[in-house]
Amino acid sequence: MWKVYGSVMVLFMVGVNTVYSVKCYSCLANHNYEDCAKPDLSQISLVKCDMTALQQTREFAQHIDHSYHKLFEVDSIDAEPGRIGMACLKMITRVGGKDYFLRGCQLAEQGNLDICNKVKEKNNGLVQTVSCVKCTSEGCNSSSEFKANAFLAIFATLITRLIFSIV
Repeated sequence: MWKVYGSVMVLFMVGVNTVYSVKCYSCLANHNYEDCAKPDLSQISLVKCDMTALQQTREFAQHIDHSYHKLFEVDSIDAEPGRIGMACLKMITRVGGKDYFLRGCQLAEQGNLDICNKVKEKNNGLVQTVSCVKCTSEGCNSSSEFKANAFLAIFATLITRLIFSIV
């Protein structure tokens, strides 16, 4: 039993992903046929999430709705690198019947600070958040397809074996 428990703990420690710096796709499109809506990964590059990338995401967001300028504002994080986690963002916003696709970098969720909740609070008759998702693995904001996490599959299998070996 301890072998299984030890294996589970090793896999868990290896699989835990504390993300302080991640690379994400960064772009903005205002209809379904542009590269950002359904990206060709050979035509769009990954950017390292840092203050410059956060500013670029903020500028993209402003093009969707001017009220997003303040929502996406981030104080300088250069003074304490590695202290604040980063995440990739994929957001679809409908403004007056027109869809905007935004991919970029954002701060990882911390306490009650969550950009997806903040943009949803701004929804009104004209601006609607269709989808807002954050993720923390490299390039995870590339498409809408489900990507299985191998670590979680292995972890679930080991936990299941552990549970059934106890019974």
